[in-house]
Amino acid sequence: MSATELSLSLRQAQRCHLDGDWAEAERRYRACLRDWPDCALAQALLAFLLLQTQRPEEAETWLQAAIAAEAGHADWHFNLGMALARQGRAGRARQAFAAAVALDAGQLMYWTNLAASSEQDGDLAAAEHCCRQALALDAGCADAHFLLAGLCLRQERHAEARRHNAAGIVAQPAAHGPIARIEAYCELGQHDAALALLHGWLAQAPDDAVALHLLAACGGAPPPPQCSPAFIQQTFDANAATFDASLAGLRYQGPQWLAQCLRRLALPASALEVLDLGCGTGLAGAALRPYAQRLHGVDLSGEMLARAADKGVYDALTQGDIIEFLMAAPPPCDLICCLDTLSYFGDLRLALDRMARALKPGGLLLFSIERALQPLPDGHRLQPCGRYLHDSDWVEACLADYGLRLEERRDMMLREEAGCPVPGAFYCAERMR
Repeated sequence: MSATELSLSLRQAQRCHLDGDWAEAERRYRACLRDWPDCALAQALLAFLLLQTQRPEEAETWLQAAIAAEAGHADWHFNLGMALARQGRAGRARQAFAAAVALDAGQLMYWTNLAASSEQDGDLAAAEHCCRQALALDAGCADAHFLLAGLCLRQERHAEARRHNAAGIVAQPAAHGPIARIEAYCELGQHDAALALLHGWLAQAPDDAVALHLLAACGGAPPPPQCSPAFIQQTFDANAATFDASLAGLRYQGPQWLAQCLRRLALPASALEVLDLGCGTGLAGAALRPYAQRLHGVDLSGEMLARAADKGVYDALTQGDIIEFLMAAPPPCDLICCLDTLSYFGDLRLALDRMARALKPGGLLLFSIERALQPLPDGHRLQPCGRYLHDSDWVEACLADYGLRLEERRDMMLREEAGCPVPGAFYCAERMR
C-alpha cells in the first residue's frame, strides 16, 4: 500500500468511525495496519475506537506503540491515560495525563482527568492544583468544581466543599432539579437567580406548595411560622419510595441516637404508651418497639405512613398534623419521640407545650433539631432548603417553661448533605408536673 493509498484508506476508516459504523471502521483500521504496521496514526485511531468499545487493555497496547513512534500528540497521551484509568492504574494514568498537559495545557479535560488520577494516586495537593488550573481556563467547569468539592470534603473543609458543590450544580443546570439549583444559588449568594427560578416555577404552577414555601425561604416572601401541611405532604409523598435508602446514604443519626438513649435510660420492656410524632416511614419504630406496650405513629404524609405500616411495628398510625393531633388531647403518654420533625416548625414553644401536656408526669420527650452554629435572636431561622435552624441553647431554655427537665443533650451530626455534616442537637427531657 502506497502512502497515498494508506491516506485514502485511513480517511475512509475515519468516515465510518464518525458515522457510527464502528465495526467497519475497525476492520478498515486493521487492514491499514496489516499493510503498514508501523503507521502511528492508524494505531492511535484504532486505539481510540477500542476505548469507545470498552477494550482499554488492547487500546493501551496500540497507544504505547503510537506514542513510541510519535510522542508529540497530546491527545494520544490523554487517550493512553484514559485506557490506564479504566484499568484502575491511577499512577500510570497520572503520568500519561501529565504528558498530555505538558504538550497542551489549554484543554480542560486534560486537567480534570489529571486531577482525578492524582487524587486516586493519593496526591491531594496536586489534584487541587489541577482543578484550579481547569477553573482558570473556565470558571464554570462543573467537573472541576465537583472534584474540588470532594477534595475539600476529604480534608474536612466543609464550607469550601459546599460552595464548590453549589458551583458545580449551577454550572450544569440541566443535570439538576429546581430545588437543588435554588439551594445552590443561595449557597453562592445568588439570591436573585434563586428567586427568578422560583418565579418562573410559580408562573407555571401558581399554587405549588413547595415553590411557595421556598419563595419565602429564599427571602421572596415573609417567612411562615412553620412549613405548610401542603408543603410537607407534597415533599414527603414524592420522596417516600426512596426515603429510607436516601437517609442511609446521608448517614442519618436519629435512630442510632434514639436506640442508644433508650438503652441508657434502662426503660421497662413492653410497658410504655409511646407516641412517635412525625414518624415518617417508621425509622424510629424499631428502636421504640421493645419498650412499647402500644406504639402510635403520626405523620402528614400518607405515602410515608404506608411504608411505616409495612414495617409492622406500630399498633396505630394516624395521618395528620402533629399539633392538631396533640390538641385533640390523646391519652397521656409515657414517652414521645419526635425526631427530625421540629425542623419543619419555626417557633417551637407551641409544639413543646403540647408535647409536654401529652406526657404523663415522669414521662419522657426525645426529640432533635437542626442546630444553628451561632445564637439566633428569635430562636430559629428559615433556611433556603425550606427547613428551620434552631438555637439549641434557646430550645434548652424553653424546656423548663413547659415543665420539662433536661436529662440529656447531645450536640452531634444529624445527617450529611452534599457530604457535609449537618449539625444537630438531640434532647431527652422529663415532664416534672
